[in-house]
Amino acid sequence: MLPVSRPILGVVSIFTVVNVWRDFAWPLLVLQDPERMTISVGIASLRANMPQTTMTAALVIASVPTIVVFFLFQRHIMAGLTAGGLKG
Repeated sequence: MLPVSRPILGVVSIFTVVNVWRDFAWPLLVLQDPERMTISVGIASLRANMPQTTMTAALVIASVPTIVVFFLFQRHIMAGLTAGGLKG
């Protein structure tokens, strides 16, 4: 059973990592120390002091790890997404 569900487990774990990386509300409520803020909370707190071009560059840099994870595990993600659509 486990070998068959391997692609699905891979997709779920990758999506979990991406959601934790992009988490915003919980760190915003809990973390008050500026040195421990997550990237998304830090960018949002500096939004008033930054020009829009700098803000866009910061958001692109913050999304790079998510894109890298997708490209590294692209084969597993696509296999997990298509695993349920096979007729047999």
